[in-house]
Amino acid sequence: MKDKLLKLLETKGDLPPLSDVLISLEGRINNPETDIQEISDLIKTEPVLSGRLIKLSNSVLFGGGRDEVLDLNSAIMRLGLKMVLDLAYTLELPKAFKKPKSFSHMDFWKHSLGVAYLSKALVLHGGGSKDELEASYLSGLMHDVGILVFDYLIPDEYEAFIKNIGGTEKGLEELELEVFGISHPELGARFVEKWWPVSKQVVSSIRRHHGPLSSSTTSSGISRYINCANQIANNHEIRNGVSPYIAPMSSNLLKILNLSAKELVVFVASTQEGVAEAEAILMG
Repeated sequence: MKDKLLKLLETKGDLPPLSDVLISLEGRINNPETDIQEISDLIKTEPVLSGRLIKLSNSVLFGGGRDEVLDLNSAIMRLGLKMVLDLAYTLELPKAFKKPKSFSHMDFWKHSLGVAYLSKALVLHGGGSKDELEASYLSGLMHDVGILVFDYLIPDEYEAFIKNIGGTEKGLEELELEVFGISHPELGARFVEKWWPVSKQVVSSIRRHHGPLSSSTTSSGISRYINCANQIANNHEIRNGVSPYIAPMSSNLLKILNLSAKELVVFVASTQEGVAEAEAILMG
């Protein structure tokens, strides 16, 4: 089955592409000569995206509590160009894949949004580098994309798989490896690496988001933050709705993050509130 999946991944002609506006935004935002008005004019060609981006910029997760912004230019000024691109991904990616039959499309993307926000917050708390901070949100948002790739490439087989995993105390990635010979972190990383124009850091984080956590607080890279954010979300009712089994958080998670129990409570509360508020925006 692994060979079949990888062959489909390489050759299937209708794999979900990124939208034209995302590809254009990627190119322009990564060009240091691009100005805010160019970005604003590009986004305005997609009125629905423009309106929803303004709403997200006013949400608890990305700016709520300050003066409300009512126009796109003000939203871009508040967020910064990199965050505008991240939010465009947040709004566009759910449209790239058809809604799955075997799990909730909305739960999946609410979990992805929660992990994205937590990943960035944890990197910021941990004093990560500029590059790590910039890659953290998208890494969190895309960490489970391999689940959607499974559902896209072999929908019937994956639906049957999902229906038969209740009652087991094994992680989803472990069960996928047993049945298909490849897990969603690896499949997702290979898909994104081949078809979407994102950084190697994002690809690596997707691939390693279920790996063992190092007790070292000085290990490099952001994968440990994505891993921790995923564990925190899963253990605080921000789940992707795919697997009924949720592994408990690692005992050394707070040490790795240099985070107190009280600080964790604050992070979780703000994430839960923000994800709940953003649900209506994600639904369009």
